[in-house]
Amino acid sequence: MKKLLSCAVLLSILVLNLSAGCGSKTEAAQPDNFQSLIGKWEAIRFVYEIVKQDGSEIATGTELKSKGNVIIWEFFSDGRLVATQDGKSREVRWELKVKRLNGVNIDVGELKIIGTQEKQLAETLGQSSDLTYAIETSSEAKIMSLRVDATKIGPYKQNTLIYTYHKL
Repeated sequence: MKKLLSCAVLLSILVLNLSAGCGSKTEAAQPDNFQSLIGKWEAIRFVYEIVKQDGSEIATGTELKSKGNVIIWEFFSDGRLVATQDGKSREVRWELKVKRLNGVNIDVGELKIIGTQEKQLAETLGQSSDLTYAIETSSEAKIMSLRVDATKIGPYKQNTLIYTYHKL
């Protein structure tokens, strides 16, 4: 039951993060000049990497598109992000800090999603400012992986939520 509750809470975070609402267009966040991130990305899955209190590890999640959930993020070079789900779109801001590259791929980076709802989600997750994901990319596979620590909202010793996006 606790696992089901944690999954429901984390799925609601994903839906709230992408659902209809007003983003802030007035914030002046500017992303690093990283052109391979610019464009449309489709969410294909989310996975929880969980360490239980007894130290055992599990991974659970779902394929989004095959379950009928089509989520598209479109990154613009001026720092805008348009998120679309079920035909409803909303605009927020994004900021990227690349810490280490592996060729043209982001090996270690931070992706901040800036908006009112995102700030509230960040607080729920125990983050002190905007919603921040660890980001990795693979240009060959056209894959973006976003990680966020979701331990604070569940009964586990460690809970990492990983979203995988494919570039369209």
